[in-house]
Amino acid sequence: MDRSIIGMGIILILIWARPALAQQLSLTEVDRVTYELYQQKNWDDLVTEGNKALNYGIDYYYLRVRLGIAYYEKQNFHLAAKHLEKALEMNSSEVYVEEYLYYSYLLAGRQDEALLVASGFSPDLKRKTATDKQTFIEGLDLSYNYTSITKPEIIDNFTADVPLDRDGAQFIPNQQHYFLVGLQHRFSPRISFYHGYSNLQISHLTYTQVSSETFTDNDFKSDLNQYYAALRVLIAKGLSLSGGLHFVNSSYQATTSTTSGSGNSPIIRSVTSRVSNNDFVGFISLEKRFEYITLGAGYYRGSIADFIQNQTDFKLFTYPLGNLNLYTLTTASYQNQDFKDGNVTNRVLLDQQVGLKTTDWLWLEGYATFGEMDNFFLKDGLVIYNRMDVVKQRLGGRLILLPNPKWKITLDYTYLSNQSQFIQTPFTGEDYNIKKYQLHSLTATTSWKF
Repeated sequence: MDRSIIGMGIILILIWARPALAQQLSLTEVDRVTYELYQQKNWDDLVTEGNKALNYGIDYYYLRVRLGIAYYEKQNFHLAAKHLEKALEMNSSEVYVEEYLYYSYLLAGRQDEALLVASGFSPDLKRKTATDKQTFIEGLDLSYNYTSITKPEIIDNFTADVPLDRDGAQFIPNQQHYFLVGLQHRFSPRISFYHGYSNLQISHLTYTQVSSETFTDNDFKSDLNQYYAALRVLIAKGLSLSGGLHFVNSSYQATTSTTSGSGNSPIIRSVTSRVSNNDFVGFISLEKRFEYITLGAGYYRGSIADFIQNQTDFKLFTYPLGNLNLYTLTTASYQNQDFKDGNVTNRVLLDQQVGLKTTDWLWLEGYATFGEMDNFFLKDGLVIYNRMDVVKQRLGGRLILLPNPKWKITLDYTYLSNQSQFIQTPFTGEDYNIKKYQLHSLTATTSWKF
């Protein structure tokens, strides 16, 4: 009996207390308190009081403005943008609110949305924010990569343990040089276009068996010329659609023997010619931005090394602090490779990246890829792992330096664990002469914004 009375008393107190608290949190009182905190630049208490008011159904223009500015000053640009967007839905007449929203988008990495806001600025505000002039070429990238095997003796002392009645070949890449020139164009605040040309020069060990004869070349060279193009469109607030293609032209010198004449004195001639192959990959991807996270999905289809590739990616970006000071990117990929002879390979891969701002001019990134990378696509198809061997694991890190806001330098180191094996013709799926080794890869990229 006593417990029932106590329980009823607690319920009555809660029923009485909530209206009393709501009455205490009147619009007039909330406006007074949050304005004082705004004048004092007490951003932490302003966020606490402002969110308390929202929880009790008190919502108005200046409360959203003050919350947006408070979060901006706390460098939580994701929540700053949320409240400033809401404020502009209520009242779009105050220019300084639009300016805060522009910088919130920009500092959150949402450049397209920032430029869309800036397109409505007055001429004076456009000059102030340096958005009054847009050039056709928005950015330039120059990149160089050098990759080499860690222990050259695997090539120098190569041996093959393959039955001579098997025809096929084995490749072990030794060194590669990669060059990229990329250009970023801006057609409108909603539409941007990136394209680039790259050249890849590789030297391999090649081992070939044909009709019980064997051939070894420790310095077999091949070249890849590539063109990449991608269009990005902001189709709605926080929603972007991208699509593009990657063209790959591979070429190498091939030597064949011809026999002419008859009788006991046939004439055997060696003929060297350049063999060239063209491959295409197309892709489409969609990204949706939320508070603290962005979700993405992409699909690739193309032909690499005369095989049909299908790859589906699912991406999760996280921004735990509401800014670019700490971020992660997790990509889960499903790859289907059709060898067009009845054989199909299915793979699941996971790529994880983490980035951290250490100073105003230096970011650190680390990454790892788990799963076999064979004709595998990264970075919306800009990078293709179409090596003659298989990457079993990829680990690396980057230094990103910003000497000034318009100049970025990226230094990248990657450690690769690879595997090569004898590939039969026609392909049977049997594994022969497996060789495992590691490679070091160094990349330097310099980027300018105009």
